[in-house]
Amino acid sequence: MPITDKDILIKMEDIYKSFGEQEVHKGINLLVPKGGISVILGPSGTGKSVLLKQMMGLILPDKGDVIVENESLVGMSRKKLIQIRKKFGMLFQNAALFDSMNVFDNIAFPLREHTKYKEKQIKDIVMEKLRLVGLKDVENKMPSELSGGMRKRVGLARAIALEPKIILYDEPTTGLDPIMKDVVNNLIHSTQEQLDITSVVISHDIESTLKIADFVSMIYDGKAVINGTIDDFKTTDDPYVKQFISGSMEGPIKVF
Repeated sequence: MPITDKDILIKMEDIYKSFGEQEVHKGINLLVPKGGISVILGPSGTGKSVLLKQMMGLILPDKGDVIVENESLVGMSRKKLIQIRKKFGMLFQNAALFDSMNVFDNIAFPLREHTKYKEKQIKDIVMEKLRLVGLKDVENKMPSELSGGMRKRVGLARAIALEPKIILYDEPTTGLDPIMKDVVNNLIHSTQEQLDITSVVISHDIESTLKIADFVSMIYDGKAVINGTIDDFKTTDDPYVKQFISGSMEGPIKVF
């Protein structure tokens, strides 16, 4: 069944975005349902990460609208946008930890910045989030002492510290070996189940998508060529999707 407007959390309507002479988005229409894991796929350089920034209101489209929980971000005041952004947590591709802070302070940072919690409350939250991502006895370690997979987990613990409604993952499995990919995929899935939130994952990894996705969108040449359930994605006759899944050089996707 295709995604409909029912129970939609994020709606991107006819999105156009250019940077100088480079056209990135040319009329993207995309729906993110409440709950579940939505994966946005596409070849490198198709503006997938730009979509995440637009969902949060960090970048606004040149034309079109971004609607989060029935509120349009276009034309919204800066103060209101800041409130909307608190609905989101984000795990960056490289985890983006503060190298000068230990694990505890990295996770505590958004709590100290955006809440009035006492240090005892902050400590309880930090330790609970570390437990949720499967880390123990690392709170005093520095980021340089952590493996790549551990850094991802700490980044996720920080992303969920403020208990957002939506978690955004920017290429979470890029640069990881097959074992660590599975670890991160399982982490995304278990976090989704435990927190009952909405997850949006930017990726070009078909294998990971098939493991974790409930809904899939694929971006190519500035537009969404599919936006539906994982079953829609697996069974579509769309030539762009079929070529991307198969990895074939033959098809409408240009291979340089």
